Amino acid sequence: MHSYTDEGIVIKRHNFGEADKIITLYTKSHGKITLMARGIRKLISKRAGSLDLFNKVIFQGVSGRGEMDTLTEVKLLTDFSNWKKHLGRVNIAYQLCEMIDKLTPDRQPHPEIYSILSLSLSKISSLGVDWELKIENCKLKILTELGYWKFGQTYDGDINDLVESLSERPLHAHKILRMLK
Repeated sequence: MHSYTDEGIVIKRHNFGEADKIITLYTKSHGKITLMARGIRKLISKRAGSLDLFNKVIFQGVSGRGEMDTLTEVKLLTDFSNWKKHLGRVNIAYQLCEMIDKLTPDRQPHPEIYSILSLSLSKISSLGVDWELKIENCKLKILTELGYWKFGQTYDGDINDLVESLSERPLHAHKILRMLK
């Protein structure tokens, strides 16, 4: 068994069985990885709060014989609680995480994408009336860094449509705010 430690941001999670969760992290050194967090849904679990969506954590994982690694330790670095109580800001974070999840392959390190995501999440609380333009620029930075777009070139259409065509899978997060209007 191989053990490793890294810094990551929780971009996706879902329940598995009675007490476990499958956690997807975008990490600094390993890219996108999926880990099994065993016993995380038990009432006595001390790790549960650290693994909320969008949290930045330092974690330890163990790769075993199966396809999925196991999360063994986690320490919360930042929970971005200053904006998590605002639906619009949570939706913005979810849009970025969903885009990264759909466009990045597993286990391919991309420290620049991690930096863009980390910086974007830290700036969400200070977004003003021009938030849509800033998020579109952030999405273009991600597309540029992944090689899907030329640096400095603007995009006139809907970036979400472009991401859907690239990933060949529908995006859901950007539709939530439209339904609430």
